Amino acid sequence: MSGEHPTLPLAEMSAILDANRIPFKIAESFFKLVEIDADIAAVKTIADRGAFMDEVGEEIVHSGPTMAEIDDAVKSSDLPRYLQADESFSVRVLRFGGVSKEISRVKLEGHLGWLMGNVTNAKVDLENPQRQFRGLLAGPYFHLGLIAHRRPDVFVANRRPRMRPSFHPSTMVPKLARSMVNLSQAVTGSTFLDPFCGVGGILLEASLLGCQVIGVDALRRMTRGSRRNLKHFGMDPLGLVRGDARFLPIRDVKAIATDPPYGTGASTLKSTTRNILKDFLPNAHSILSKGCKAVVASPVGTRTPDIAESAGFRVVDRHEVYVHRSLTREILVLEAN
Repeated sequence: MSGEHPTLPLAEMSAILDANRIPFKIAESFFKLVEIDADIAAVKTIADRGAFMDEVGEEIVHSGPTMAEIDDAVKSSDLPRYLQADESFSVRVLRFGGVSKEISRVKLEGHLGWLMGNVTNAKVDLENPQRQFRGLLAGPYFHLGLIAHRRPDVFVANRRPRMRPSFHPSTMVPKLARSMVNLSQAVTGSTFLDPFCGVGGILLEASLLGCQVIGVDALRRMTRGSRRNLKHFGMDPLGLVRGDARFLPIRDVKAIATDPPYGTGASTLKSTTRNILKDFLPNAHSILSKGCKAVVASPVGTRTPDIAESAGFRVVDRHEVYVHRSLTREILVLEAN
């Protein structure tokens, strides 16, 4: 995991797996490393959906952190199943959480390259390897796995708010917007709604994940901004509507994720965020089937959980995201009862 937030990465991963009906069980978690029991072929198909998932791989070795324990584990592992004699490979080691400081990562990489080459007769190639392995010193263990998917370094660079044709200062950053879409358990082909869409930051991430998106906003210039931004990235929304989220002209959607207006950069049309949510959430509940999710951001202190429960939702998860000194967002995952 990226380690950018203490709770969102693991919650997002679990939501993606659940939404795509991939059976899994969390075995252990060590800071940024999460070990799960799951079908690697199935996980690979959805590995690029996560905002906070840096790498996905198949674990080969799980041992103690000393050189002797690592040697024994590699020699007794099923390494030839993952690396053939005629293939080239590289191995890079990361340390999570400041553990096993007595072991040099650089020396361990060199040792593993030599050892894995001896076990399989494969050749090290650090420039263009056919197989890439990852060693991890995390918790009280050493882990070695074959990388199945790695997120590109420029994952969201071209989608930063100021890189889009239409900009608004209250727009959510792409990673958080994507994680909210994933927490809503929206899947490819499903109908997704952002009832306070602004200039389309959340809609863009849902569109890129293959959802059929509908955006609603009270201001025409916002829906126009959404259209420009979606078109810029080659996305075609199902609908963009100028309307009031408290009286949605929509009968049914499968998932909702939204960031209602609050703060000095957003227009609440002379209302308050709390009052907007009190009117909006019952409406949202009415267009979601039982078990479907709505993910809502609001400032801490708005008492959104109480409002959501009064509207018929069950609060299934909660995350706090610090924005700046005067704003901490509360991300709530709500399930329609």
